[in-house]
Amino acid sequence: MIKIGLRFVDTSQAHLQYAAQLGVDGGFVRIDHLPGIAQTGRIDRPKLRELITRLEDLKMDIAGIELRRSHIAGVLKGEPAATKELADLRESVRTLGGEGISLVTCGFSVAHADEHLHPWRGYSDEPGGRAGTLLRTFDAAKLRDSDLVTWGVGDPKSAIRVPETEVWRRLDGFMEHILPAAESAGVRLGFHPNDPPMSPYRGVEQPLINPDGYDRLLARYPSDNVGLLFCLGTIYESGADMPAALRAFGEQGKLFAIHFRNVRGLVPRFEEVFQDEGDYNSSDQMRTLHDVGFDGFVMPDHYPGLLGDNDAQDRARAWCVGYLRALVQATKNGRGGA
Repeated sequence: MIKIGLRFVDTSQAHLQYAAQLGVDGGFVRIDHLPGIAQTGRIDRPKLRELITRLEDLKMDIAGIELRRSHIAGVLKGEPAATKELADLRESVRTLGGEGISLVTCGFSVAHADEHLHPWRGYSDEPGGRAGTLLRTFDAAKLRDSDLVTWGVGDPKSAIRVPETEVWRRLDGFMEHILPAAESAGVRLGFHPNDPPMSPYRGVEQPLINPDGYDRLLARYPSDNVGLLFCLGTIYESGADMPAALRAFGEQGKLFAIHFRNVRGLVPRFEEVFQDEGDYNSSDQMRTLHDVGFDGFVMPDHYPGLLGDNDAQDRARAWCVGYLRALVQATKNGRGGA
């Protein structure tokens, strides 16, 4: 069954109640918002149960846990901190599985290992939307040599700081420690494509930028517990046939969750827009999910900037959730959408 989710901003009662009022079925909790993580790096299990109960009282589920890159910065950078990060994460995965939380999503992006310290390079909010709506916009022309990553194994004077082979090596190390724990705990790992979908980006040769990269990921780790957090916009921006990829991976049963955004343009420049005004037809993609029997959560992930909105972008969230709810209902009833 197709369910509507949100990426929860926090786990306060007010925010969770707001999400329930919008009509979502559940949401993804950032790993750094789980009880105990900030203090010890590991989950406080009794308090996690309290969080699950609070959501259940609002008739929502924890759809999954979003692994933040700051939580595995040592892994991404290839630094010694990776040892403790992996040990903590392995234990957290076991705890999550024991509490019935069966999905962890990950954006394994070496280029964004410093995102908790600096904004994503090449991105800005521009008033390019209808009536001056602020749109998250990427323009590769804005990238500078100073944006190249300062970690890696290559020549520090080279434009390629972290070659693709090294990215795969770091991902192999991650999977060697985490995948067995996930399999034994009944937890699936869903991978988001590298955003922006270009290679190199900031001197990193990114492997997960299109369906071919996803194919290599799935072939490298042939496990029922490895699949995709499929982002419609990111795959489309790469120039690939996103609708065909959505159907193909859906038929393989590899769609674990969906980021349902719409966009205008391709790399090297694109804009993230409302779901009803981008380059592709959102109703067609929802129909594909219905056709392949997708059973999971679709959610908006980035939001256009509306006049008078708050920092949590609650107005934009409400618009996006309402649109997706209507789209799901129209699809189930056999009617098209806009």
